[in-house]
Amino acid sequence: MEPRRDQPTMTFEEAAGLDADVFAGELDQGKWTPVTRGTWRHGQIVGNAYVLLRQHARSHAGWSASVADPGTKLQRAPDVLRGPDTAIVRSERVPAGTGAEGWLDGAPDVAVEALGDAQPLSDLMKKALEYLGAGGKMVWILDPEPQRVMLVTPPGHVRVLEREETLDGGDVLPGFGCKVAELFE
Repeated sequence: MEPRRDQPTMTFEEAAGLDADVFAGELDQGKWTPVTRGTWRHGQIVGNAYVLLRQHARSHAGWSASVADPGTKLQRAPDVLRGPDTAIVRSERVPAGTGAEGWLDGAPDVAVEALGDAQPLSDLMKKALEYLGAGGKMVWILDPEPQRVMLVTPPGHVRVLEREETLDGGDVLPGFGCKVAELFE
């Protein structure tokens, strides 16, 4: 199936029918929005974040981490489908199935988005607020140029952590902590 330009809105189920290799994207208020491929550096940064989250999930029972834009259904009618660069959720929330059935209902507990060449910071802040509005508890926006993290928490508070500071999971992700610099090595 190919997205039609004249199609007023699209549902999760219709988006699930798209060829993901050809039509990579997200639903924004029911509108199909293509996403571009990240750079090699973007992949390294996202990979670093995923490895740290995966290590946390392995050493703390009850958590599951995912990478590579896992589908998250944030809103219905109009549908909002996002794919964070990486994320972590409580294990009992991990969806089974394929297509729309394999996408997470609601926001991840922690969503991670890395600033890239094709996405302005304003787009990532919009996504962060969408994650929080759909029940997310924490969003990390990774900014590679100054090597800092913008930590976004409900109801929309932003705290900037510099390279030498520690990113702490707090009550959201107990036991998690890393130097911001580790995300960019």
